[in-house]
Amino acid sequence: MITTYFKKSHLPQSLLEDKIKEKSIKGGGLKTYVSTRWVTAFEMLQSIFRLEICLKEVITENPRIITNKSVQNIIMHKRGFFQDVQDLAMIIKPIKESIILLENQEANLADCFFLLAKLGAVIKNIPETVHKMFRRHCIKSFNKRFKEFDFDEHLLAYYLHPGYRGKRWNC
Repeated sequence: MITTYFKKSHLPQSLLEDKIKEKSIKGGGLKTYVSTRWVTAFEMLQSIFRLEICLKEVITENPRIITNKSVQNIIMHKRGFFQDVQDLAMIIKPIKESIILLENQEANLADCFFLLAKLGAVIKNIPETVHKMFRRHCIKSFNKRFKEFDFDEHLLAYYLHPGYRGKRWNC
């Protein structure tokens, strides 16, 4: 909703771009995403989190120009919104990295197994005290997908791959 509003509203977008320049924030403005692309979802979340100060200042300084009350409420009043955005981006990041790595022509079963295990470690580290229901959903979804991947051949490919043999994972 936030990215759509600012992308489709000329004056609010211009005010946001001016704020970004004023604060010398690198990485550009708000990014949009394509629902079937994890990479763009990560970039969109990162852009919202990175521009938190700019978004808040644009709304505070221009309440009559930023007319969408839902956008105002999310940015200014929804408790923990920006922290939730950052947490979600950190969960999506290994998915994005995995997709990029697995698109490589030299990717193999060992890479698939390793990246799936790394994703499992990230999900396991989601703080249960803050995101209890979301964490449960992620674990349930991960376990469902892991069952589809849980074959001895995949595990054997990992153990036999010279690049991973004996290495500890830093997740």
